[in-house]
Amino acid sequence: MSLILIYVVVFGALMIFMTTRGRKKQATQAQMMQSALVIGADVRTIGGLVGTVVDLTDEYVVVETTPGVKLKFTKQAIAGVIPPESLEAFGTELTPAEEQAAEEDSAEQSAAEDEPAAEVEAETQPEDAKDQQKVG
Repeated sequence: MSLILIYVVVFGALMIFMTTRGRKKQATQAQMMQSALVIGADVRTIGGLVGTVVDLTDEYVVVETTPGVKLKFTKQAIAGVIPPESLEAFGTELTPAEEQAAEEDSAEQSAAEDEPAAEVEAETQPEDAKDQQKVG
């Protein structure tokens, strides 16, 4: 009986140690990230907003999401700093071939909008017997 009690106590202590160790590690990483924030850094909030840090205080971070739109967050709301390499993918310019393909797609879409209304009417015909009773 006492051997089982020893196993339970050791297992409980091990579980407590493992959970507190993980929390401390996560808290340390969050503290390091928050202390490393600088003006001009691109950040992501826990809500998914992405922007540039324009002002910092001890408790708050002001993030500019679009030109002229500034939002004030607590430092705990900042999920992480975005590395510059991932931002370059958003600002890439299109090659001439990609521009031509985009123009062709927009031309196809405008041609599809000019189709006769008869095809649209055929699509809106009732499919169910109850719907036919309501219509006619």
